[in-house]
Amino acid sequence: MDFYAIVHNDFDGTASAAVYSRAVNSLPKKVWFTEPTKLHNLLAKLELRGVSNVMIADLGINASTFPSIVESLKRLVGEGAKVQWFDHHVWKEEWKSKLKEIGVEVYHDTSTCGAGVVHKYMNPNDDFSAKLASADCSVDIWLHDDPMGEKLRRVVEGNRDFSWKEKLIQTFYNGVLWNDEFQKILEDKIDEELRGYQRLKKHFKVIEVDGKKVAVAIRWKGAPDISYAGQYIMTRTGAAVFASANGKAISFRSNRYEVRKFATRLGGGGHPLAAGAGLKLPLIYRVLRRLGWVTPALNWVSNVVSNVIKEEGFTEYK
Repeated sequence: MDFYAIVHNDFDGTASAAVYSRAVNSLPKKVWFTEPTKLHNLLAKLELRGVSNVMIADLGINASTFPSIVESLKRLVGEGAKVQWFDHHVWKEEWKSKLKEIGVEVYHDTSTCGAGVVHKYMNPNDDFSAKLASADCSVDIWLHDDPMGEKLRRVVEGNRDFSWKEKLIQTFYNGVLWNDEFQKILEDKIDEELRGYQRLKKHFKVIEVDGKKVAVAIRWKGAPDISYAGQYIMTRTGAAVFASANGKAISFRSNRYEVRKFATRLGGGGHPLAAGAGLKLPLIYRVLRRLGWVTPALNWVSNVVSNVIKEEGFTEYK
């Protein structure tokens, strides 16, 4: 079956495309890796060119771009496309209703990751897809209950080239979860991360909010990945929540408390234990950061994080 795949440009998007491919016994004719904020532009330019099936996975909806998305999908369905959308982010019921109204098949489930949704509804009896989805969900929604997830995430996201992700989709499609190439990549990434941990100290601080420790960081160049750094810093400091800013956005992580509401307060969203939002550093702090002076930016972000958490409060994830 010929189909186009439009997925998030991370491990979950890659795994979603692979699980779908196994379900329909065919690799995608073309894959687009994108972000929720860019999806409406991609759909507006999409031409079927003889392909009648389009799958979208691991891409949430932004309220501001939803009308444009509806118009583009309405056009594609009108041209004969079968559109299937698989997602696990938080949606409004009216979004699902509107998409179904124009003929889009919507598969939405917040209890799992994107690949988990595809697996559940497309090929629940495929053991390999179950293993891939388990590894993916472990790191994507911060369950950390499958060691393979920590390994595969490094392999998938360590190389940002889209052609690498396309190769991985084919590898997973062929039923290969791990091989010698992946092992070498993992070993190199671990070595790089271990060196990187030594540089973290000046990039984060620990504050106290409502009696709980919160670690706040300003993003650094290179390894370790922000997700692994978050786990490391929380373990070392006993922090209940980890927040990191890169100058344009902020991400929240926790192993115990719901952080999505912190991101939502700042106009973003995400998963209960892993979420993010836009947060632009004032110009003066961006300049100082480029000059190597991180403390002013770190203090500013810490103040934002403290205020948001005080406003929302801590809620244990169940």
